[in-house]
Amino acid sequence: MEPKKLNRRNKIIIGFVIAVFVLFGANLFRIQVLNADASGEKAVKASTVKVEAARGEIYDRNGKVLVTNKQINSLIFEADYFPGQKEMESRIEIIDSLINLFDESGEEWNDDLPIKLKDEKAKFIKDRDSDISYLKSKDFLNLNEYATAENCLDALISRYSLESYSKKQARKIASVCYGMKKNLFSSSNPYTFADEVSNELIATVKENSEFYRGVEVKIITERQYTDGSIAPHIIGVVGAISAEEYKEKKDEGYSMTANIGKTGIEKKFESYLRGTDGEKSVVVKADGTKETVYTKEPVNGGAVILALDSDLQKKAQDSLEYLVTEKLKDVRSYQLVGSVVVQKIDDGDVLASASYPTYNLDTYWENAGKLNTDKSAPLWNRAIQSTYTPGSTMKLAVAMAGLEEGVITGPSYTVTCKHWYRYYTGYTPKCLGYHGRQNVVDALYNSCNVFFYEVSRLLGISKLNEYCTMFGLGSKTGVELNESEGTLDSVDSRAARGETWTPGLTLQAGIGHGNNQFTPMQLCSYVATVARRGTRKSAHFVKSVMSSDFSQTLYKTQTQVLSQANFKDSSWKLVEEGMRKVGDHYFKDAVVPVCAKTGTTTVTKTINGKKVESNNGILVCYAPADDPEIAISLVIEGASGGASTASLAVDIINEYFKKSDKVNSQQKYDELLG
Repeated sequence: MEPKKLNRRNKIIIGFVIAVFVLFGANLFRIQVLNADASGEKAVKASTVKVEAARGEIYDRNGKVLVTNKQINSLIFEADYFPGQKEMESRIEIIDSLINLFDESGEEWNDDLPIKLKDEKAKFIKDRDSDISYLKSKDFLNLNEYATAENCLDALISRYSLESYSKKQARKIASVCYGMKKNLFSSSNPYTFADEVSNELIATVKENSEFYRGVEVKIITERQYTDGSIAPHIIGVVGAISAEEYKEKKDEGYSMTANIGKTGIEKKFESYLRGTDGEKSVVVKADGTKETVYTKEPVNGGAVILALDSDLQKKAQDSLEYLVTEKLKDVRSYQLVGSVVVQKIDDGDVLASASYPTYNLDTYWENAGKLNTDKSAPLWNRAIQSTYTPGSTMKLAVAMAGLEEGVITGPSYTVTCKHWYRYYTGYTPKCLGYHGRQNVVDALYNSCNVFFYEVSRLLGISKLNEYCTMFGLGSKTGVELNESEGTLDSVDSRAARGETWTPGLTLQAGIGHGNNQFTPMQLCSYVATVARRGTRKSAHFVKSVMSSDFSQTLYKTQTQVLSQANFKDSSWKLVEEGMRKVGDHYFKDAVVPVCAKTGTTTVTKTINGKKVESNNGILVCYAPADDPEIAISLVIEGASGGASTASLAVDIINEYFKKSDKVNSQQKYDELLG
């Protein structure tokens, strides 16, 4: 029995050995024969590298390019050819040479180490807490949390054997090594040494390619603006992905060196603008030659077509700046600020949205620090993020509520204004004038507070707010960017703050005061709803997103009807008549007749540590009066009143209607899409 068992065991062992040799031989045949090219060279190394897709462009409604891409040279380290960990001396030699080359040429390289040297002493750079934590972590230097910058730099010098270099140069070399480690330098993840490199430096590196092995030129794209001053608050910026963003987005294919939309449309439409990265396979043969095959072609990002008219946007920006810096400069001892919004009546397209002070997209990143600390808040989008007491512009909604509820019985209904409203004992709010007998048309034209105190008292706050809600006051407009909701002053909102509603608050609400707070975008949608006779539509900054070659529609904005108020024609006619009288008075220089309402509110501002009483000027209007095409709202902080701001609206109206033979913007949009 024993010999038989032994024989069987031997057979099994022999069979196993034969199988191994067969598999080895087959694999050798595949490598040497099947994978050999026509010249007989063998492939000895292969890797897959990501090919970045070009970011999508941004256009205005007429097909004008606002944001495109420019090609720039970046210098990268490719792991397949760059000296590895076992060749650290060669790796450091190349890094040191590149740093010297760039420093001598005055060009920047990516110095990301969160340590700086001051008088030969290492210090941590402020606001780099996450980077400092990573530096000390078990994944890198494995130091205690209380380790100093000096401790970290010493550990880096020791880790990379940089003792023979000056402390200044050792810190620079360590910075590159830190960046390579942090960004997971590997065959599939090259390290970017410098983002924008001159052709002269590129030529030097290529001429010395044998020494700079693994240092390659990569053509990348960077955002380029036709005019960086146009609509920066709407377009937004693109920047390097943060650690938090990478953690959230890495499963979507983002690398640690990716760029991503940070604000505005760039952020909101990131998924469309980004595109889909491709892949290429790089095969290195025995003789050192490389062969590249695209295994997955990149798909460039989609083209975002904005609702903005760039010409009208520029006019709005320029006229807003002129109004607050020149025309009204003597009104206040401090700098005035403000915003203006223009919408198309028929579909809610935002044709222009300007905020002042502003900034330039071309210089955003180099000025980011100053912009973020500037007390005038140039990065703040006042048009959709700031809320204001609307003042007398709210009287349009109050007049309509009074007419529809029968409080104002028609054009014959009058209230006598003797400056003071004396219905309540102990509370006698006043009007700005002595208007005498006022009907609804005259009260809108003269902005008579006494008339609207009486109408508001008779309506009551609940009914008054019911109508304001129909006009969208205190509700978001639907624009794609983050907007403030605003506040409609009410019994409930006061109770939430522990306050009790009083009859006097109803009177103040009736003239647009109290705690009513609305954005300029809301006020524009409000007056557009008046122009549409009660149809409230969503507002939007984007018309559509097309594929990069415009062959497919990836996204199309659908204008929504948010509410529909079926009010009587007779009510509309009276409100429109009052607005037309305001327009005829303040818009004499407009090329078309205008319906308008002005407003003024008193506010207290803190200027240089002192409380200063000031006014805000508010204006809403639409044009032409008889066949509305555009609606405008504006708020100027520090203006003497709404009437003083009318020239800004006139400039915009005249720009829009300046050419009788102008091509309709919808036609231009249709032509753009082919």
